[in-house]
Amino acid sequence: MLADRPDMKGVIDRTNPVHKWVVDGFQGKLIGQRVYWNANSPRTGRAAEHATPYGNYPPYISISGGTDTTPVDKWAAVVFELHNLRNFEEFAKLATDASAGKLTADEYATQCVMLEYDAQLRTHKFFAKNPLPESAHGRDRWYKTWALSDLPSAEEFKTKHAVPGGTRSNFDYFKNSYITQILPYTKSRPK
Repeated sequence: MLADRPDMKGVIDRTNPVHKWVVDGFQGKLIGQRVYWNANSPRTGRAAEHATPYGNYPPYISISGGTDTTPVDKWAAVVFELHNLRNFEEFAKLATDASAGKLTADEYATQCVMLEYDAQLRTHKFFAKNPLPESAHGRDRWYKTWALSDLPSAEEFKTKHAVPGGTRSNFDYFKNSYITQILPYTKSRPK
């Protein structure tokens, strides 16, 4: 990861607890299997993304290679994605339930968003104990708003953000995934 994103090298050193935790995450100590690095920038255009393990395909994480994401934000994003990967079994169960016709597109999207909220909450707690150094430029928007800012309660987040057009969630992404990747293969439709 650091070879492909050299701007991240100067943020923290190998003795930093964040660095050690990320290494442990890639080595499989968080989810029980190795997580691979994908050097491509995320397909979604976001700062980071992950792919859950699926069949013979291993999990991976990808973070932005562009300069629009600061080095501190890249560290914050990889920590979030490792926390998010810890929900892979729950994501898989939601996909199975959706495929079985037990969830509507909105129900599926809402529940996926709330899994990401859980990962965001764990990320917030992690950085409360292990903060990253501040950048001299102060433009670490992702780190400041996602990792450091106080989070609303789960119910408040669900009401405000786990909705179509939600500004702090991937609701529309998950709903589109349901429509394009799950619904065509669903044997029965939810009522």
